[in-house]
Amino acid sequence: MEQLKTGILFQDGCVLQRQKEIAVWGEGPEGEEVTVALAGSRAVCRVENGSWRCTLPPMEAAEGLRMEITCQKETLSIRDVSVGEVWIAGGQSNMEFFLCYDAQWEDMQCAAHENKNPRIHMFNVPRLAFPGHDKDVSECGYWFEEEDDAWPYFSAPGYSFARSLQPVLGVPVGIIGCNWGGTSASTWLEESWLKDAPLDVYLKEYEASVAGKDPEELKAASVKAFALEDSMEHRREWAGVMYGIGLEEQKEWMKRPAGPENPMGPYNVGRPGGLYHQMLEKIIPFSARGVLWYQGESDEGHAEIYDRLFTAMIRCWRKSFGQELPFLYVQLAPYGWWLGGTGEKYPELRRRQEMVGESVPGAYMASIMDLGMYEDIHPKHKKEVGERLALLARGKVYGEPVLCEPPALIGAERTQEGIALHFANTGIGLWEMEVQPENEAEAERPSPLTGPEQMKDGFVVSQEGRLLEIREIDLREDTMVLRTEPLSDAKCQVSFAWVPYIRVRFYNSADLPMKPFMCEV
Repeated sequence: MEQLKTGILFQDGCVLQRQKEIAVWGEGPEGEEVTVALAGSRAVCRVENGSWRCTLPPMEAAEGLRMEITCQKETLSIRDVSVGEVWIAGGQSNMEFFLCYDAQWEDMQCAAHENKNPRIHMFNVPRLAFPGHDKDVSECGYWFEEEDDAWPYFSAPGYSFARSLQPVLGVPVGIIGCNWGGTSASTWLEESWLKDAPLDVYLKEYEASVAGKDPEELKAASVKAFALEDSMEHRREWAGVMYGIGLEEQKEWMKRPAGPENPMGPYNVGRPGGLYHQMLEKIIPFSARGVLWYQGESDEGHAEIYDRLFTAMIRCWRKSFGQELPFLYVQLAPYGWWLGGTGEKYPELRRRQEMVGESVPGAYMASIMDLGMYEDIHPKHKKEVGERLALLARGKVYGEPVLCEPPALIGAERTQEGIALHFANTGIGLWEMEVQPENEAEAERPSPLTGPEQMKDGFVVSQEGRLLEIREIDLREDTMVLRTEPLSDAKCQVSFAWVPYIRVRFYNSADLPMKPFMCEV
């Protein structure tokens, strides 16, 4: 590399993390000295093996700065640099979910038009599956603000998080979208983190898929498949699906002729470690405050080890970035049927997600069990998702004394009245929302709001293998009492929202919905 070059994030309009050392890197002529200057700070480093990396000291929030990077007689000037809060929005399709698909997109456009917030900056890491991937990524690779051409194609949860958080913090906020629909967490961490059981199942499955196959034939097949997937015609058709289609339309969609197969291999987007190297490494070790994460749908097949996989990924990212990044993540939303999927293992996967928050310091979970859609794996109300993540950040990362977590079961006991369930994170008390069907199709289903008929408002009580009738539910501040038919002396099992689809209607005083749980009484 003879020409001076910066990493992908160092462009006009970038946001740097305040109160942390600022790593700046790029490429340049071998052995030459590189100087980085910003707001009176200066750092010098040397190009080794074609790359350089300088580190500036921590700074407080600032705006309208200019960064100058000099090597030999060449100077790169980066304008409109801000220092504030930086968050990475990672995951699969429900994090990638474009703003233009959101149920409140028109309202968000009006709000931005009437009161544009120039202190929110967004960046999409290019979604390219392999080196040389020929694809239109014009909405990626540069920093932009509201109403830019790329804005409708940015993460709806990520943007809504920033729009909710920035006025509270009063400093610039940068959101880096690093996400890709339909991807396993196993593609977002470096492969060595998968070498030990039980996570080695991902490597074993990959090895079995490529065994005995010609690498060049695998590449040719992937290139052919991506040519269709990346075509403007297919992207328009898929946009229609993402905007939302009903069950009958989905069944018709599934009858369409299948396109060319994109085989698992070194050019498949889901290969273990693939997007860690292809996308995430492009932004390592950029300083950030934390990570927003919404993913797990593609790991339903190995739901029983998702807690191990997600924990490994968190540790991998923290080590790679050299920062103990907080992870604010979203528990999977309910759904009933989408393109043949039924979310059968979602209850277990949600349980595994919650286990991560209980065992990994700095990992906090948001619940959206009230926002799911029976006929769609992609709920359209992402604005609320971003707002709940922002509330979680305010309480857990920025130290505000706010109620930011959903109600969580902390104990259960039998009383003369029935089964008493005690909850933390209730605020001034639990309350119940009257839930209306989403649409006519939901209204016609036998149990539209809560799932199987043996449930009452999401609760199931069983004893000695027999389901018990729940006759009444009483709310008493931080306690719920389930009045059931008479109980024997045997243990009872109580579960709540332990199904693929439900619309939870119990909230705390911060309007956060109750999490699923299962316990023995």
